[in-house]
Amino acid sequence: MSQLVLLLLLVPLAGGLATLLVRNSGHEFARKLALGFFLLNLFISLKLTWDYLPLLEKHSVSVEEKLTFVPLESSVTVFDLVRFQPAYQGRPDVGSIRFFIGVDGLNLFLLPLTCILFVGSVLATWNSIRERSHLYYGLLLLLQFSTIGAFLSFDVIVFYAFFELTLIPLLFLIAMWGGPNRQYAAKKLFVYTLGGGLATLLGIIGLVSALNQNHLDDNNDLPITFSIPELITASHDTQVGLNKKVYEANNDKDLINPLLKTNLEINKSRLDYWTSCQKWIFLLLATGFLVKLPAFPFHTWQPTAYYEAPTGVTLVLGGILAKLGVFGFLRLCVPMLPVPAWEFGTYLFSVLAMIAILYGAACAIAQDDLKRMLAYSSFSHLGFCLLGIFALNETGLTGSYLQMINHGLNVGALFFICESINTRYGTTKFKDLQGLGSKLKVLSGISVFYVMCSVGLPGLNGFVGEIMCLFGMFDTRNPNVAGKFIASISSLGMVFGAWYLISMVMKVFFGKLLEPVFKKEDPVSDITLTEKLFLFPLAALCLFLGVYPQPMIETIRPEIHLISKLNLQANNLLLVPKTDK
Repeated sequence: MSQLVLLLLLVPLAGGLATLLVRNSGHEFARKLALGFFLLNLFISLKLTWDYLPLLEKHSVSVEEKLTFVPLESSVTVFDLVRFQPAYQGRPDVGSIRFFIGVDGLNLFLLPLTCILFVGSVLATWNSIRERSHLYYGLLLLLQFSTIGAFLSFDVIVFYAFFELTLIPLLFLIAMWGGPNRQYAAKKLFVYTLGGGLATLLGIIGLVSALNQNHLDDNNDLPITFSIPELITASHDTQVGLNKKVYEANNDKDLINPLLKTNLEINKSRLDYWTSCQKWIFLLLATGFLVKLPAFPFHTWQPTAYYEAPTGVTLVLGGILAKLGVFGFLRLCVPMLPVPAWEFGTYLFSVLAMIAILYGAACAIAQDDLKRMLAYSSFSHLGFCLLGIFALNETGLTGSYLQMINHGLNVGALFFICESINTRYGTTKFKDLQGLGSKLKVLSGISVFYVMCSVGLPGLNGFVGEIMCLFGMFDTRNPNVAGKFIASISSLGMVFGAWYLISMVMKVFFGKLLEPVFKKEDPVSDITLTEKLFLFPLAALCLFLGVYPQPMIETIRPEIHLISKLNLQANNLLLVPKTDK
């Protein structure tokens, strides 16, 4: 499995470099070469997922016993980039930035989702990208390389490097092949994403520095670690240890001893410092992930970028890159800093999620263009992911993960259909499209199916994640949050989603046929073979996940259980009395 993990990362890198070098071979060769690399990576990701399941069963007991993320035997260390300190207690992995990549329940299903949607991105632009196609597909492969690298990383610095690296090919893809306002969209995306990324970097530096200063062992020669599992364990041990020392000293009968009093004051000072640090570190880390998501009020780059980008790139933006923000919360923020997540994160981010769900739905209702409506729809549906995470219980966290996968499948298919319509008619304006169902019967039928998935029709994949996010928030144990109220109001997002999506279906596919005047050599035809190859297998997968999501739920359960356990312990730590007797 180590070889598969490494291949999954290296194939798009090699493919991107190879595609960039075939500039004189024509657009047809470039797109076929790129599609070959994308299909190869899809096969590797499916094989990796298939091989992981028996490995999970083998290690299930040991994973449950640990209080941190543990990448199983699928993790691979390639080499040490920098060594800050000598090996610590015989452990060469501690004290260095490592190229540490691996697979666990949190990233397992995101890998095939990434590969599926990148294949869809190529097929969506199969006939529309003809100029500098070698450059377009080369950048697309490099974008897949950086995205998969972020999902696979178990070193916080490597994660950040890949997280920021996604911005470079994305910027060029929008600025060079986008719509009329592509330069403005690219600049706005760059400013927002770079600003959020720098805030996240400050949060990472602050976290590592604060943990190093507040380690329970007073030995100043302790090494710095950037390993995500090590950081989660260190953060938990520091919080528990300092709370325990203060609590025991408060209840010590010999507190009249001046030395014990001094130790109590020192430990109280360290605990107060660590608690205050956590709040600011949490907010800094979260800023970059909120921008990438995007979440209210950091969303203003999203509609412009989604609309101006080539639809194949928009498909990747909405289906995959937005999930990096959700993944960042699950991988870093919530497990590393459970105390601020519980203390104020639930209240703050559940309210922001509720606003995003309703505001995004209201904006989608007001749109007169299919592509722009899908952009706001994506903004609204991603709010459920944030809502589920900050329920901080297993139901909400599981729902958030399922919503990540299901939203990626649904929105990817809808943007693919949007590009299919644009290729045929040269427009996605509602006023120019009407009654297409009488001419494009099969394409209209499959479009209605994916609309029902996004609406959240029971029995289809969109229902499972959203309803679990709502149930999780409804049942949150955090006393600072009116979970029942927030869940009830947020559920209106499903009602509004049905409103604008079904209204779109009625406008575009029903009624009297109205086709825009569009100069095209070939006559408009129904669904093509290329569209069938992408949309039909994806529809079967959406149906399967709607009817039987249990295999996915069981696979991610160990990691979800650990995140939930950490946050429940954070609640107990906040209840520990810290005052003097």
